[in-house]
Amino acid sequence: MKNYYISRSEILSLYSNSLEQISIHNISMWLKSKTNNQFIVIEKKFILEAIDYIEYNRYSDQFLGRDFKERWDLERIKKLI
Repeated sequence: MKNYYISRSEILSLYSNSLEQISIHNISMWLKSKTNNQFIVIEKKFILEAIDYIEYNRYSDQFLGRDFKERWDLERIKKLI
């Protein structure tokens, strides 16, 4: 995964521009904008369920392309999250 740096001043700006609280949605939209849409926030449960679905169906001929099946290391993805 590419390491991406955001300056402290930008983080402070997010904090100071918030009223009482910072929502997860605000953080995710801010992160997306600061990284030119390279990073997004997705609920962990969704990712785990998607991986389970892919693992269950990965050997089905109609499921995804061969490229996808060979390229993605699902065990590594699970460890990252």
